[in-house]
Amino acid sequence: MLIIIFQLPVLAFVINLIYELLHSVLYTTCIEMPVKKYIPLMFKASSVDAVWITIFYLITYFIFKNENPLTNNYQLGLFFAISITWAYIWEIYSIKNKRWEYSKNMPKIAGAGVTPLVQLFLTGVVSFYIAFNFLK
Repeated sequence: MLIIIFQLPVLAFVINLIYELLHSVLYTTCIEMPVKKYIPLMFKASSVDAVWITIFYLITYFIFKNENPLTNNYQLGLFFAISITWAYIWEIYSIKNKRWEYSKNMPKIAGAGVTPLVQLFLTGVVSFYIAFNFLK
């Protein structure tokens, strides 16, 4: 368990950094931002995402007492529910408070961007897969 606690945040950071860079073109804020601000923003966002994935993982671990959420559909379902709920709340809050702005190309569901809505779940699952299949 200790190994995963150290590996997961690092993996989640790297995977989220890639994800952030790829979907940042869907944010007017990022498109218009100078590189000097863009790079630190990408690192900060990826770090925060890695922390949330680790926290959500720990919540499911303590509830199900199962290290690998990919082997328990209920645990994975809870990770999904927490991730999507948190992402939706954060996106709506951030858009309302002008923390960032979507470009016209951002697909939306109920006012939230699709790519940020699914990000924590998808990058979390990829992180779990790599951690439990290649790093153990």
